Amino acid sequence: MPSKRTKSKDPDYEKLGRMVSAIYEFGYIDKKKLYLMSFVKGLFAGLGGVIGATILAALIIWVLSLFSSVPLIGHFSEKVRSTIETSQQ
Repeated sequence: MPSKRTKSKDPDYEKLGRMVSAIYEFGYIDKKKLYLMSFVKGLFAGLGGVIGATILAALIIWVLSLFSSVPLIGHFSEKVRSTIETSQQ
């Protein structure tokens, strides 16, 4: 059951949405600048995703290397380690 506070905020969000929509429709914002900022934002989001995935993969490989004595995981981690070492040469 929504609280009274949530109900009182809904019209404010609708009013804000209509105001933002009006700003775009009436051309108060320079569209070239808007497209440039969206492009730059997309570049940074993509770069952040790549860096984050690289760090996560490195952490997973490092954790797997700690389990070299476990039969199934040890074989896999040795394969990964040998592949990394041959690619670095």
